[in-house]
Amino acid sequence: MKLLTAAAATAFALALAGPAAAVTVKNTSSGEFTIGVDLGNEEKIETIAAGKEVKIDCKDGCGVTGPWGFSWMAKPGDTISSNGQALVTVQEPAAKKK
Repeated sequence: MKLLTAAAATAFALALAGPAAAVTVKNTSSGEFTIGVDLGNEEKIETIAAGKEVKIDCKDGCGVTGPWGFSWMAKPGDTISSNGQALVTVQEPAAKKK
């Protein structure tokens, strides 16, 4: 029983830690757009449909380039919203209390 409880607690902790390592990019426009993601040793392109969002595994930070005309050095937990023309907002996660 203790092993099952420990396994459940570990799975729960991993589930909570996973999303915090992601960067969210939201498309607030009426058309799709693409972004480039630079993860240091890997680069990829993501297409985001109108009104949708993607979560990018970015646990060590990454560069995100999109239709806003420049790159943003994103940190885990950041949320980037764009209307497809310009960078609208970047929300950084709240600082953790000590």
